[in-house]
Amino acid sequence: MTMSKAQPRPASRAEQARQTKAGILAASLRLFAQHGYSATSFQDIADEVGLTKAAVSYHFPSKIELLRGVCDPVHETMTAVVDDASRLRTRRQRIDAMARGFVEVMISQRAVMGFLASDPAMSGPLQTDRSMDSLLERAIHVLYGDTPTGDQRLAVYAVPALGDALSALPQFTDEELRPILLRAVKRLVPER
Repeated sequence: MTMSKAQPRPASRAEQARQTKAGILAASLRLFAQHGYSATSFQDIADEVGLTKAAVSYHFPSKIELLRGVCDPVHETMTAVVDDASRLRTRRQRIDAMARGFVEVMISQRAVMGFLASDPAMSGPLQTDRSMDSLLERAIHVLYGDTPTGDQRLAVYAVPALGDALSALPQFTDEELRPILLRAVKRLVPER
């Protein structure tokens, strides 16, 4: 009697779909960064992941949905940062928590930030998506209450622009970049 090695069980349909979507999003980000959003087609993405164009469309019905899928992790993580900061007692604690959290998002999503900053087409598709504006408005409210000054509002809206600057700093490792970004955020966001 011979013993055969156990074969790995095939992934469930839900897990296969999750893996397929993750592969499509990773390929989309790579191609968007290399060729630009406008110059990347569904067919390019399908070819990159070894699927048909119809299979890509099944998971993401439009290219703007693909773009949202690439950007959603940034928005979701930033939302969690604002949520966590809103539970802190003092303004200084909330500023510190948001500064650290936003810096971690910028570093962990460096590829997305670089693509968004470098592709001129991004001002169009993302201008129609106001969820980032509403998140920044919520951050302003968490930090400064119902009557923020113009300086306070501008400072919070300026923080995401630091993500745009990451593409100008490719020589820095994440560890080197973290304190640089943290100092910049804290200089921007006033305590009063």
